[in-house]
Amino acid sequence: MQSNRREQRVCGLLGGLTYVSTVDYYNYINRTVNEALPGHGSRIHIVSLNVFYYVKLLEQNEWSKAIDYLMEGVRQLVNSGIDFLIIGSNTSHIAVPRITECYPDLVVLHIGDAVAHSIKQKKIHKIGFLGTRFAMKFDSQVVQRLIEHELEVIFPDEEEIVRLNDIIMNELSFNIVTEESKQTFLKVIQRLND
Repeated sequence: MQSNRREQRVCGLLGGLTYVSTVDYYNYINRTVNEALPGHGSRIHIVSLNVFYYVKLLEQNEWSKAIDYLMEGVRQLVNSGIDFLIIGSNTSHIAVPRITECYPDLVVLHIGDAVAHSIKQKKIHKIGFLGTRFAMKFDSQVVQRLIEHELEVIFPDEEEIVRLNDIIMNELSFNIVTEESKQTFLKVIQRLND
């Protein structure tokens, strides 16, 4: 008797950047798989990195060391037999060029491609970008990928970037969501939308 079962591909999730977003990615992926294949979960291998060590490297402008640290996690995932990679952080996409150089056959699901695809389906061509202060730089991997998709990317002003980064690093990274911080994000979004 022949089985109808398709072999699921193994997803590698580079996480821990923060644990909160890693859990969100894990839950979303499993819900999506379960909706497509009722009764099934996904095959995910997760490597959880230390976000605070990583951020310390970024704050010290140790970009090469930060990428090396991310690559340690990627190596573990590749060695575990993954078929494709998801990076659970906008900022950590700085490692994508090195990943594609070291593992040219590895499929990397780039958040910039996914966002651009969704935005373009809605016929939108100008978007506001929010994230850590590292991710909100014009030359970040995610921003550059959005621009490659012919999207115009706008950013908060410098004071807003500092405040949003503080909220992300000191609240959202610990699953703390306050009304004040929520309103801060909404005000920035509204200003960018005007």
